[in-house]
Amino acid sequence: MNMPLWFSNLLFWSVQVAFLVLVAGFLPRLFQIRQPRVLLAYWRALLLVTLLLPFVQPWHQVTNTATVLVLSDSGVIRLPAAPTPAVTHWHSPNMQLVAEGVAITLVAGIALRFALLVLGLLRLRRLRQTSAPIAASHPSAAALNQMLVRVRALAEFRLSSRIDSPVTFGVAKPVILLPDAFLSLDERLQPAIACHELLHVRRRDWTHHLSEEILRAIFWFHPAFAWLISRVRLAREQVVDLEVIQLTNARKPYLEALLAFTTPRARFTAIPAPPFLAERQLVERISLMLKEVHMSRRKLIASLAVISCFLALVVGLSARSFPLKRAPLQSVSGDGIARGISGGIPRGVSGGVAGGTNRGVAGALGADATDSARTAAFSDVPDVDPSTIWTDTVKKGPMVRQVRALGKLVHSKDSAGFVAQLTFPSFLSADVKLGQSASVASRGDAMDASGRVSRIDASTSANTRTVDIAFDTAPKGASAGLEVDGTIDIENLGVVLQIHRPIHATANAEIPIFKIDPNGRDATLVNVKFDRASVNSIEIAAGLKEGDSVILSDMSQFEKAGHIHLTDKTHAPER
Repeated sequence: MNMPLWFSNLLFWSVQVAFLVLVAGFLPRLFQIRQPRVLLAYWRALLLVTLLLPFVQPWHQVTNTATVLVLSDSGVIRLPAAPTPAVTHWHSPNMQLVAEGVAITLVAGIALRFALLVLGLLRLRRLRQTSAPIAASHPSAAALNQMLVRVRALAEFRLSSRIDSPVTFGVAKPVILLPDAFLSLDERLQPAIACHELLHVRRRDWTHHLSEEILRAIFWFHPAFAWLISRVRLAREQVVDLEVIQLTNARKPYLEALLAFTTPRARFTAIPAPPFLAERQLVERISLMLKEVHMSRRKLIASLAVISCFLALVVGLSARSFPLKRAPLQSVSGDGIARGISGGIPRGVSGGVAGGTNRGVAGALGADATDSARTAAFSDVPDVDPSTIWTDTVKKGPMVRQVRALGKLVHSKDSAGFVAQLTFPSFLSADVKLGQSASVASRGDAMDASGRVSRIDASTSANTRTVDIAFDTAPKGASAGLEVDGTIDIENLGVVLQIHRPIHATANAEIPIFKIDPNGRDATLVNVKFDRASVNSIEIAAGLKEGDSVILSDMSQFEKAGHIHLTDKTHAPER
């Protein structure tokens, strides 16, 4: 079984991202780029490129290779179709099952991550509600107000007993939550901490943090995204660190403040807001503040240009080695192939192979070759006689959802007449209700009458239910024990897109169906998604439009071909 196209593309894109991030993570170290602002822009740009990878590379068309047969005076010549080098076929009897399992796991993981994100936001809201403002009379309040003016940022400082490190969040009304221990800190450290958090407010960093959490939730399965986001966050904190030192001119007190609030990451995994200092960032943040980082503008620009070239080369190599693929085009009919070969290769076999491919296969198609022979000669596409299949045209119109079952006539318990006692499978009788309209007919049309549901018995077994139909008028030809066929109207669906119900079609299912091409001589396999189903009709949700002609018969034996020819005289190709 071939690997599903979406699964192949997801796998190849994941490999492309891993390859790109692996190389991109090594290049800044190689060129000794340590400027936080440059690195922040670099990691953000790289994160954007990984998301745009599917849109900045060519997608290869998946085509079905086939053998072409050409008739000549000396017999039949078999010409293999040109292969498509970019297509990779994966064969595994369980690959479809594996892909479905992966899809379920991915969706479940995304749902779980978003659920945790929502819970984290609710916890932030709870922390804000349970916090308390800092009394204006407290000595720390004056220092905090002075820092608000100095940084020119609007935020509210509040105290919380449920945190161990400062936390900043909010968009319209930002809040900076401070632990109770903040008030007992040395007065030299308090302004540095407040400055750090206010700079985050001024830069609107919490919105970036929240966006990164959403990306982590969507791409939770790929470690490259988690690593890239960690690089972005480290660079952002380093940018703020340098701005704090520049504004306060207090490097040593700021370093002491960082060390005072070194917080293990485990305490903050439940809320979507960064701590004042995550323990795993400690070494890199402090080392940057202790060392002077210098690089000339010319050298920096040259290094970034070389890095850009390297990354462009990596993107090209990964796209070539692990190409993304789009669905195949519809097959070309046998008549079209015949015309293309007869017009494009005019000279024929008699000219010999030595004449070159540009001279063609001269005389390969004799003028007296019949149209049906030409159609069969140029393709391995199966032939189907239209007289052996059942077709229908998609239409829009009123539709009533019905259920149908067999039963027999029995004497009514409430009157002297008869009722039709129908036995339904439990899953079909779930929507049957008292009073619904019904029609009942006997085999051979000896009796045909209408009525309504008068009684629904409890399940006589785990799989069936008995439904009684009371007749509007006494039916002619009725007799006890007469076998009947009953149909109950469940729901009027109004005007919907519908067709007669194909073989194997069920409600809320997606199955492959052969759609007849506009030329009327061929049919191509398409996936059709169905919605609600009735006894003889079914609603179309996607895959077909009004006026399309489809084959309703069982065509599973031709599904691997994906294309068939309709070959009776009515549909024979024109000369």
